[in-house]
Amino acid sequence: MRAIFLLGVNFLRTQWIALAVMTVYILGIGGVFRLRVHPGDVLFFLRWHAGYAVFLATMMAVPALQMERKTRRILAVLSKGIYRWQYIGGLLLGCSMAAALFCALVGGIAQWLCQEGGFNSQGIPAAILALFMSCMAAAAVGLFFATFLHPLLAIAATSMLLGFPFALEAAGRTPVWALSPVAWMFHFLLGFKFQPPDGEVVKIIAAALCQTAIFWLAAAAVFARRDVTISPE
Repeated sequence: MRAIFLLGVNFLRTQWIALAVMTVYILGIGGVFRLRVHPGDVLFFLRWHAGYAVFLATMMAVPALQMERKTRRILAVLSKGIYRWQYIGGLLLGCSMAAALFCALVGGIAQWLCQEGGFNSQGIPAAILALFMSCMAAAAVGLFFATFLHPLLAIAATSMLLGFPFALEAAGRTPVWALSPVAWMFHFLLGFKFQPPDGEVVKIIAAALCQTAIFWLAAAAVFARRDVTISPE
């Protein structure tokens, strides 16, 4: 676990520009929303930036392996006795740390806006926790597809899998939300009205944890059979 933690921290350090831009943006947009605090505006802020959080986690995870292979850093790390499942776990942890920072900023500003507006914010912490877990799941799915697909194809495959329940719903069929906790989380947020956490939030978190573990192990299994000595084009 120590190796995974160190790999995650090191990966996070390489993303400092994205983290800095992200922090400045979210603080700035929070100040803009403070000019007119209304429950509908806070809900819009929460839903809009939930999409950004998932996008951030996915876009950090998908190109990570290709960039590591291009720079040959992956060979240096694996030569030190790091197992490939640990390497994948480190990348996943780094993406999760970045998502955690973004989710914490979104949740903190949403709570602040609610306090400024004088209305209930009891359900925000649980919603943010579900959002963070969904970001982890999205990153794990992205890493899995990135182990054997070009980043552009991996992004397309990840998007299709994460949005599959919405496609079923659009086709007039009953969506199985547990297949994609990310889609389930957005479905939950569309009906979110600052209500206290209920069983649905717990189910989203549990589904996200299961999907993260499954796709982490699947990515490690595929990656263990990949030739990393050849730099991708």
